[in-house]
Amino acid sequence: MRKKHLLPEAGWRRRDLALLGGGAATGLLVAGSAGAQPLGSGHQTLPPGIHRITEDLVIAADLSLAPGARIEVAPGRTLTLKGHFSAPVSHIFTGAGWVDLNHSRTPAAFPEWWGAIAGDGNADCLPAFSACLAAHPIMLLRAADYYLSDSFVIERPFARIWGAGYRGAQDGQGTRLLVKSGTVDVLRVGPARFPGAVNDFLQGVDIRWMELGRTLPVAPDAAGLRAQYLLHCRFEGLSARESSIGFAAKGVVRSYFSDCIAFRSLPGSTPGSPYRGFLLGGAEQVGLAGANGSIFVVDCNVSIGGAPGVADSVGLLLEAGFADSFIENFEATGLQTGIRIAGDAGKIGGMAVAGHSNLHIRMPIIDQCSAVGIELLDLSGHAIVDISDPYVAVAPGARAAIAAQAAHGAWSIIGGQLIGRSDSNSPGATGLWVQDSSGLDVTALKLVDFASPVHLSRCTGSVLRGQIHNPGKRSDAAAVALDNCSDTQLDLRISGKTKAFANGIAVNGQGSGVLALSVAMIDGDAIAGEKILSNGRSLGSSGRHGAIDVTGM
Repeated sequence: MRKKHLLPEAGWRRRDLALLGGGAATGLLVAGSAGAQPLGSGHQTLPPGIHRITEDLVIAADLSLAPGARIEVAPGRTLTLKGHFSAPVSHIFTGAGWVDLNHSRTPAAFPEWWGAIAGDGNADCLPAFSACLAAHPIMLLRAADYYLSDSFVIERPFARIWGAGYRGAQDGQGTRLLVKSGTVDVLRVGPARFPGAVNDFLQGVDIRWMELGRTLPVAPDAAGLRAQYLLHCRFEGLSARESSIGFAAKGVVRSYFSDCIAFRSLPGSTPGSPYRGFLLGGAEQVGLAGANGSIFVVDCNVSIGGAPGVADSVGLLLEAGFADSFIENFEATGLQTGIRIAGDAGKIGGMAVAGHSNLHIRMPIIDQCSAVGIELLDLSGHAIVDISDPYVAVAPGARAAIAAQAAHGAWSIIGGQLIGRSDSNSPGATGLWVQDSSGLDVTALKLVDFASPVHLSRCTGSVLRGQIHNPGKRSDAAAVALDNCSDTQLDLRISGKTKAFANGIAVNGQGSGVLALSVAMIDGDAIAGEKILSNGRSLGSSGRHGAIDVTGM
């Protein structure tokens, strides 16, 4: 065994340790507060004490730190570790210099190594988070609360940050990032400004299993997660609590939001400000066609509890350039509006040519909406929208389960269930309410217990096939109302309890085109008056009645 040596200074020197762990480095010396001791070329362990780095240093050996050992890196110096590194999950790296684990065989790093103190509301973990992410592409977080003085910004490509759970609401039930501000985003992923091209977007970021919260009342527009100018990224198992926007996405291309939750229960700093669970898109053309490109929102949930005092709460807002968006199994509970597609056609002009296509909303679950379940506004003639298998149950006082105004192009509702029985107000909610629109195609939609199941006003080019059924509610209105509509085809089953509806189909005014109306599947016992009325006059036979073509009488 070699004799122990004492170095003249308590530090590692370039000439002694430039390549610790190489074959020729056997027996090189490490100095610290505990004194110098020889190290072999294999796995090395530093004893308790402070070990100072005063010059740039590269260590190739595997290195472990015993409990109580610390490494202090001098300002302007870098310690580069290339072997496997292991240490207790505690504060081990000190000093103003840098630690580089990017090319090591260490599988992940912990912000505690740089001084993050979990569970302490007086601490600021943000410097440790930033240092950890700079040192290693994979950061692991414990089931604990981490308090941040400002937004945690991630602009490093191919970074992975994983927590230990996201559904708990108390310390230790999961990982929580708590920003000590009401005005900033908790987490921002992506650059602050558009980098110029999609292929220059930040790539490969993967963030999972943590809550994004705050300690102060939130201001308008502050988000839990703001994701922008991203390519091939994934966000999974994230909970955004008490923000004005749970998740905001702009310029997010070929990326996923999976099993993410937005929740609001507390008042913000500005009473009556809007709330958005998810906000996708915008008036900028930064994705491949719209504001995003191939963005997937899968199995996500938005809800409201308590008394947050918000106005115009929307679970999912697809704004302006909403193209290439795929929304699957989205759930919203207790909001005013579950999903709003706001095309802003007049605002974005020619961008709508590509920005209003390729929107797919599959099996949304909208429960107890107090205004509208799914709303479509200002879609251009270029719009192509598919809504399949929606479930909407309205709350008392709601306006409609599905509503559209100035929605054009080609849009369809395929299958689905609209439930109005919980609405006890009079005149009550409308199941499907469409105004000043064109290009609607409804197939196999089921509407149950609405005071006004279907109401189309000043619409053209519409086709409706499905079922209207009121087994529990009587209505003073017709099952279907067509006001000044043209080029419209109806083939609906209308049924329910005895005299469930005042009339079957009521036509008021008429556009220039033909109305093709089938009454073959209208149950006469469910109708108190006539199966079909035109401006208050009964049409009691099949055939052409002006511009109305009646079949099935």
